[in-house]
Amino acid sequence: MPSTTVAAPPLPYLAPALTRRQENYAHCVAAGMSYAEAFRQAGCVASTAGSRSAQIAELNRTPKVRERITQLRTAATEQTTSTIAERMAWLRLIVMANPEELTRTVRHACDLCWPDTEIARAYAAHFAPTPFDPDAIRPALPDTAKPRLECPHCRGVGITQVVITPTDELSPSARALYKGAKQNEKGVIEIQTHDQMAASEMLNKLQSAYVTRSLNLNANVAVHAARDASPDDALKLFDAFGA
Repeated sequence: MPSTTVAAPPLPYLAPALTRRQENYAHCVAAGMSYAEAFRQAGCVASTAGSRSAQIAELNRTPKVRERITQLRTAATEQTTSTIAERMAWLRLIVMANPEELTRTVRHACDLCWPDTEIARAYAAHFAPTPFDPDAIRPALPDTAKPRLECPHCRGVGITQVVITPTDELSPSARALYKGAKQNEKGVIEIQTHDQMAASEMLNKLQSAYVTRSLNLNANVAVHAARDASPDDALKLFDAFGA
């Protein structure tokens, strides 16, 4: 059989390893420290201010150090952006939630709505034979959970009760709104929710921080009086502000 040679896959690019102090310096600079503070926090030592400046300049000129700082800054930016986006999504759920979903009002039969005799009578009416009209519509089976209209006690009104919705039945927005529940000494359960107004204000702030970017420019240009400016001077002035 002919022999075949399979080329080995290319090795992934591995950045040259940094020393411990170079790695520390890159982390400090990426965190926003000044070069001098990052130099000190990284454990670097210099006998004079000039020596310190020279070492800092050497660190900043080192390609692998610059590359590491860029990597750390990019990772921090991506993580911050992801965190803000997740926070905004959670706040948006709270703002859009319907508080009425956490509880509901139900009406059920009172204790005297369905005595045994009434239940037996309803079943008998449903299953009673109809030999003369087999297709006749039969009375429905009794729904003993609902009030009976002929009940002499509640007169068909039943008992109205507030029921707390189980958390596994809540929508995602209502689940985000739900903060917790506590029971007082009288046995009354109180539902706690997040402040929707505060969530809306925080969402607006995060949207501004997520979208808005500010830039301050200092321009030192010679501004001529408009009446004395030629078309060429006006173009130069425009280019100076746009630079």
